Amino acid sequence: MINGAHVILYSQDAEADRAFIRDVLAFRGVDAGGGWLIFKLSPAESAVHPTEGAPPSTSSV
Repeated sequence: MINGAHVILYSQDAEADRAFIRDVLAFRGVDAGGGWLIFKLSPAESAVHPTEGAPPSTSSV
């Protein structure tokens, strides 16, 4: 049984997306250091990572 998840969103403007999640969606989070916010999505969590160019490829399970 899966009872939680860690979701990573890749963004070309991570700071703006973190602000949107924090201010508009009103998700609570903690600063993991250096402005890196980890948002609580009980029983999961989400983070926004910066990227340049195309996002990294993903594979489905």
